[in-house]
Amino acid sequence: MRQTEQTVVIVNCGYPDVQKLARKIRDHHIYTMVMPFTVPTERLLQEKPVGLVFAGSEVSDLAKAELPRLANAGVPAYAAGDVSAFLPGVPAGKLDDVEKILDFCKTTCGCTGAWTLDTFVDDAVREIRELVGNEKVVLGLSGGVDSSVVAALLHKAIGDQLTCVFVNHGLLRKNEAEMVQKLFVGHFKMNLKYVDASDRFLDKLAGVADPEQKRKIIGKEFIEVFAEAARETNATFLGQGTIYPDILESISFDGKPEGVIKSHHNVGGLPPDLKFKLVEPVERLFKDEVRQVGKMLGLPSELLDRHPFPGPSLGVRHVGPIARPTLKMLQEADAIVTEELINAGWYHKTWQTFAIFVPVKTVGIKDGKRSYDNVIAIRSINSVDAVTADVVELPWELLFKMSTRIVKEVEGINRVVYDITGKPPATIEWE
Repeated sequence: MRQTEQTVVIVNCGYPDVQKLARKIRDHHIYTMVMPFTVPTERLLQEKPVGLVFAGSEVSDLAKAELPRLANAGVPAYAAGDVSAFLPGVPAGKLDDVEKILDFCKTTCGCTGAWTLDTFVDDAVREIRELVGNEKVVLGLSGGVDSSVVAALLHKAIGDQLTCVFVNHGLLRKNEAEMVQKLFVGHFKMNLKYVDASDRFLDKLAGVADPEQKRKIIGKEFIEVFAEAARETNATFLGQGTIYPDILESISFDGKPEGVIKSHHNVGGLPPDLKFKLVEPVERLFKDEVRQVGKMLGLPSELLDRHPFPGPSLGVRHVGPIARPTLKMLQEADAIVTEELINAGWYHKTWQTFAIFVPVKTVGIKDGKRSYDNVIAIRSINSVDAVTADVVELPWELLFKMSTRIVKEVEGINRVVYDITGKPPATIEWE
């Protein structure tokens, strides 16, 4: 990760709303990073932070033992919340007193509020050119916001040195492959290599039920496909659309493996013998910041305002083992959900609305006969940064229309349910 000038590190000591605190400070153009209290001192100091904010509401014995080590790292410190009991002599205040924390950042740490997305784009383009030089870059382009913004940044910096590889792994939304090729070749005039690896991915995923194993299989195969494509382009760099929430969810905040929320194939699943060097220009941005950068780069609304889509694609929206027939059910149901959402004028009122295949069979009646078929769940949420999410109360009439069409038009589905769980306690995706 690149160093950012005037960085304030928030040391998370078990504060569940730590990301909201980070965002409130960023809103004042002060760059913040969140690190767990288990972070090695050497790793912390690599960022050359101008200040540390220790944040904790219910602090563990492990945190109590670790905090003095970080507090003595020679960086100005501030304690917010109950964590102050373990840091005698360190200025302290309440977790919700953001003004006092901002005063610490400005007065004690010398933050001038100079971090903006305008400076980010200029810095990113310069750093990409310095990093890549005359070498070539391969980027996995999914058509989602993250990879598209990365493609635009890379293309702005190095032009035809970039080759975008669009991998059809069979887990795409309905008609996705055709749409992405038309948009990026026709509109952006980028070098685009299309690789149809559907059978390769689906064969490897056959019979695999564990969500983490599925993610890792998808990630491993994805990287191997890139390696094969790179042999033809002589690329030495791999561009990735990693964003900050990906990194945060891939690290444990209590020092234990079970503390990881989920692994991301573009963070923790890379094979040890990876032949590429990495370039990840938006790895320090939250989702809404990535969208803002995209607008600054002139990306069209049809792309930027599209709902976010997970890296493993429908692989994390198909619960249980993935089979081709049930995957087709999910693709058809998801297309109906999106179509009806657009028709009703609700698409841009929600952040993500999608279908999930649930491998549970229930008794029903279709075409006047008894059926024993599968279940589709619908999830609709609003979020700013993907760290927390609220359930959307879609109109009953809209949900009824979605349900009626899915049951009628999708063979193998006879029941539709609606997910009303926020994040937390649930994650956005079901796997």
